Amino acid sequence: MDMPGHDGHEGHGGGGDGSRPMCAMNMSLNWSTENVCVLFDFWRVNSLTSLAFTCAAVFVLGYFYEYLRAKLRGWELRNASGTGAGALADSTSTLIPRSATSGTNLRRKRAIYYGLMVAYSYSLMLIFMTYNGYLIVAVIGGAIAGHYSYSVDEPGSVRGANCH
Repeated sequence: MDMPGHDGHEGHGGGGDGSRPMCAMNMSLNWSTENVCVLFDFWRVNSLTSLAFTCAAVFVLGYFYEYLRAKLRGWELRNASGTGAGALADSTSTLIPRSATSGTNLRRKRAIYYGLMVAYSYSLMLIFMTYNGYLIVAVIGGAIAGHYSYSVDEPGSVRGANCH
């Protein structure tokens, strides 16, 4: 179908018009160090130096995710303790009934924090889905280090990672 103004695909990420090369879109595990885009077109791996900095940044993102999870868990437990919700069963099933929260402000904050953590975890998932082995190792390494640093030593504290 001929569409006016759409003569080709030259404007889709470069390559055809002499600008930057297109981002590599691998659908299988790879160890590439050229044209690997990480989340955004401007965040590219094009050399061993940019790969090292990117892996360090991704490691920190994975580590910081676990830090935030621990801080939010502590915040939720502090807020749940004064609501009459009673003892929570374990760290994998923190259920606080709506009637047990101290008003809609607390519920609103919990919902916003939840949404932000979902967005954060999906961002890590998208980095993982570059299928770049170096970035996969960096995500997993950051998660392991963060979990080691901030997890609680109680039954049920080991859980599978979910996107949310």
